[in-house]
Amino acid sequence: MFNVLVLLFGVFVTSWSSILIRWIGDVPPLVIAFYRLLFSALVILPFVLKNKKKSRPLKHNAQERIFVFLAGLFLALHFFSWIKSLQLTTVGHSIFLESTHPIFALILSYFVLKEKSSFLTLLGIALALAGMFIIVSEDPKNLSAASFSGDLLAIFSAFCLAAYLLIARMFTHKIALWPYLLRVYATAALLSLFFIFVLGLHPLRIPASSWFFIILLALGPNLIGHSLLNWASRKMPVYLVNLAMQGEAVLATVYAFLLLNEHPGKHFYLGATIIIIAIGFIFLQKKQRMETNKEEFIGSEN
Repeated sequence: MFNVLVLLFGVFVTSWSSILIRWIGDVPPLVIAFYRLLFSALVILPFVLKNKKKSRPLKHNAQERIFVFLAGLFLALHFFSWIKSLQLTTVGHSIFLESTHPIFALILSYFVLKEKSSFLTLLGIALALAGMFIIVSEDPKNLSAASFSGDLLAIFSAFCLAAYLLIARMFTHKIALWPYLLRVYATAALLSLFFIFVLGLHPLRIPASSWFFIILLALGPNLIGHSLLNWASRKMPVYLVNLAMQGEAVLATVYAFLLLNEHPGKHFYLGATIIIIAIGFIFLQKKQRMETNKEEFIGSEN
């Protein structure tokens, strides 16, 4: 019960990301992503240094360094593309399209981890993709080029998040949670800073009113929310965590309606409903498959 409450609290905290990003105002997405990651890493650093002797260190081989770098790269790209999408399209469109990351995770698992999916799971993926298409293909009369670009960026951010979580899954038994998050957050922050200078942006030219919301974004949704979701992923089945994360999309859409007066298009509700049903169906299939494999394993032992 405690694990479930922690998971739900993590989802609640994370669900405020989109609203805080809107309240930050007209700040370049890379700059927002940089400070979000930097402040989170700085808060984690003292705890990691204090518990350095107790924590299991990361093995210093080239392959694991590459994977940590890739995790940081995908996380930086995820934050950049999703924040930019929020500046171009509605919160509802952005967060529901971003919440399709479990679909991309299943696809990546097939190609990277060679994990095969059942026909019913593939059917669920097709259904979720149909929901994405319905949301993106809004009435052309009401859809601007910027909104369409924002929708596509949200889908790209979902792919990057799936890739990041896939790498995190590979490190579950290799390194403790906080040292891993510190390395990934720091890598992603440095990569964001690199792109900031390459593009000629100014990381310090930020309105005074925006700093408050940037700090809230870093300490709330990023540090508390994402860290709790990572913790939950190590304590309970991943499919439960992914299912719970769909609540973020619902909550954020409600916040946007109440606080930002945003009304999604007529196609949104149908597409969002299909996505929720599809993802729930996929993970129900995954749960049943896990239980079947467990029963077969117990039977073979007897």
